[in-house]
Amino acid sequence: MTLHDPVELLYRTQSAKLVGFARSKGARPEEAEEIVQDAFARLARYGAREKIHNDIAFLRTIIVNLIRDRFRSRAACPPHIDYDEMDHDPPSGAPGPESAYGTKQDLQLALEDLDALPALTKEVFVRYRLKGETYEQIARDCGLTVAVIRRRLRDAMIFLVKQRGQREDG
Repeated sequence: MTLHDPVELLYRTQSAKLVGFARSKGARPEEAEEIVQDAFARLARYGAREKIHNDIAFLRTIIVNLIRDRFRSRAACPPHIDYDEMDHDPPSGAPGPESAYGTKQDLQLALEDLDALPALTKEVFVRYRLKGETYEQIARDCGLTVAVIRRRLRDAMIFLVKQRGQREDG
């Protein structure tokens, strides 16, 4: 192809947009440019460019078809497994003993921090953050305004973050 070739000119001016189009249609980033190049190669091979009324629409159709073909081939082919590097015991999804102990300790400390909050602040925090209730629900049930609920939540968050920061610092 030469610089005066219409397909080459179209490639130079539209390939970046078509790569973005391919990515928006599900092509992996590392494959999108290759797919666009394949689409242009098919356009050039088609040969009867006079029959194509809209080159970009034609290229987009080819790109979508190429992406579909790749998805189908991935679904039909099992993933590559290197049996030489496989462990004989599959990894467990359960945390290890150290991780479980650390998580249990973190939970215990968080519960202690919650217990250190004033009763109403703790109730507001638990209802909003753990039970998913709205400000309005909590305010109505507690006989308070939404502004007071927000202030209690803010106070709880500041206290809990400060407690955790002090533990992590030393």
